[in-house]
Amino acid sequence: MFEEIRNFGQIKLEDEWISHIKTYMSDSRFEHTLGVTTVAVYLSEFYDVDKDLVRKTALLHDIAKDMSPDEMANIAGKYGYQIQDISLQYEANLHAEIGALIAEHEFGLYDKDALNAIRFHVCARPDMSLLEKIIFLSDHAEPQRPNQPMLRTLIEIAKTDINLSILRMLRVVIEYQVSNSIPKYVCDITSEAYDYLLEDYCKTDQIYDQSPENNDILSDEEFDEAFELIRCNQIKLKSVENARWIKDLLTNSGRKIKDGLLIRSGSLHQLTDEEADYLNTLGLSLVIDLRTPMEVAQAPDKSIAGVRYENIPLVENIDTSMMDYLTQRYMQSLSETDRAWYVEQYARIDEVIKMYRNISMDARSLDSIHRIFQLLRESPGTILFHCTSGKDRTGIIAALLLLALGCDKKYIISDYNASAVTLFTKTESIKADLGVRGNGKENLKRGLQTSISVVPEVLRSGLYYIENNYFSNDSFIFEATGCNDRELELLRNKFLV
Repeated sequence: MFEEIRNFGQIKLEDEWISHIKTYMSDSRFEHTLGVTTVAVYLSEFYDVDKDLVRKTALLHDIAKDMSPDEMANIAGKYGYQIQDISLQYEANLHAEIGALIAEHEFGLYDKDALNAIRFHVCARPDMSLLEKIIFLSDHAEPQRPNQPMLRTLIEIAKTDINLSILRMLRVVIEYQVSNSIPKYVCDITSEAYDYLLEDYCKTDQIYDQSPENNDILSDEEFDEAFELIRCNQIKLKSVENARWIKDLLTNSGRKIKDGLLIRSGSLHQLTDEEADYLNTLGLSLVIDLRTPMEVAQAPDKSIAGVRYENIPLVENIDTSMMDYLTQRYMQSLSETDRAWYVEQYARIDEVIKMYRNISMDARSLDSIHRIFQLLRESPGTILFHCTSGKDRTGIIAALLLLALGCDKKYIISDYNASAVTLFTKTESIKADLGVRGNGKENLKRGLQTSISVVPEVLRSGLYYIENNYFSNDSFIFEATGCNDRELELLRNKFLV
């Protein structure tokens, strides 16, 4: 994607003009500016927008970034400008405000949308123009930013649906703001931009599928297999969701998974003292927490005496808090149709499928998986790994582990589907709270099913992808887990009998 963008074309502005811009910036800042400009010009080709104006705005968006606060205050004073509260509370936004002043008064950029694009490119605002959206997205998704797989996806989406791409980027910005304790006033402004765009977006024709396939419902056979797995493997911890052993499953080599070594579950933040003591009696030696630092800060695991704790986020930018956010801000006041749309947006079946399929492409996720599998190989005693509800991220690690151990696909899917059975009561309770009863409300029910429980199609899609894109399961496992032949054999000897 970024190679395509880099090859799109050179920046075509007068050398003297560009030389003047460079006098305001360090070399690294100018390199970032060129990256933003290249992405912005690339995206402008897909929309009816003044491409020269896009280019000029992108080149000027960070014109004040390398100035000191005092220098920027002097610029504001020079032009009689009153610095806004957002910049007084959040210094990182000050360069955007002052940059708009410099662009107007020192570079002759008078277009209102262009000046707003510079002024609001850090935190966004409600009712952004197309030019503002292009600059905001290009600044946050240029090639020097981290998490390139996600950014490539957002740029690809933006080629046909810039609003959806901006919505997803705003989710990332909101999570960053919350996790870095940015002042609430600043967070609220970005949230307002998000709320406005989301409300506007759902009024368009880009609404959820009115006739979804029922691929999120377990067949009778799948339900029976998952229910039997739970009956045999469930660990009864009232304060912990979805806790169960991974054991006794057969592999294609005729071996089976040893009893008493592997536990998967939801988070342990409500674990009682009695339950902690019980886990000690099971020989628990290691807890691997797959949640993001923000999730951990909001609901830290209860410490268990003598048990090692490792927080290894599987997906750095997963936004598991957004259902709670939506519930608080929207659910009580929305119509049923809008509720269905909002819920299904955060179900994000396509995103979850891509996460399962493309986990081996994300450098940070790969690093996390490599560390997890090293711990699985080398740590003695019983190991418990979990995320929030023990379904998606925990499901990924469980599926990778079962695949590495040589289990048949049907057992991997049954272990995954068991979460749907375990979380059934929770799903039905929330449906009742939202007034979802009877027939004719399939979109909302499906949205709730996919956001709170699991969708069999997600894992099937991931396994199908592996089968069709790798020479063998082991070749995928070597790449995804970082194991070599010897380490994979050590893993199998440890957990198989």
